[in-house]
Amino acid sequence: MNWPRIILDGLTMALVFNAVALLGFLVVPQAYSTMFPKDIKEAAAPYVEKKDVRIMKWILHPLYILLVLFWGVSGRMAGMTGFWPLFWAGYVEMTLVSVTDFIILDCILPQRITHMIKGAEGCKGWERKEWMKTLAIPEHGLMWTLVMCPLAGLFVAGIGLLTGLFC
Repeated sequence: MNWPRIILDGLTMALVFNAVALLGFLVVPQAYSTMFPKDIKEAAAPYVEKKDVRIMKWILHPLYILLVLFWGVSGRMAGMTGFWPLFWAGYVEMTLVSVTDFIILDCILPQRITHMIKGAEGCKGWERKEWMKTLAIPEHGLMWTLVMCPLAGLFVAGIGLLTGLFC
């Protein structure tokens, strides 16, 4: 395991992920309301256009794929071999993305963007306690930790092992 490389890759991709997610939000803010707490989502629904949601998905889905590809190839190029070292590298790197996402996009940002989502300006979901309880903690404490990070680890290990076959 190459810990300095894992930490640098994780932090680099965390920076890229958060920057791209934030820029995407600035381009189509209303579409991102589909990922917010229920009361915000319902209040903003009449103003959400399907075209904007497709744009958001075209921003985020390739980003996830590029993250995992980068980590798999980077881990392999760093000399990591074997399933478990590559798995744990991918898991730790995705955990770094999750932690920075939690801090930047869930702790700092929500109270500063309430005016950008039409129809949801006065929703209770914008309050920090409500946001944390209904979105941030379940998402980052459970879904990312138990689903997304292990999946990233599996994909990174698979990509790393496949690149080892061809290199």
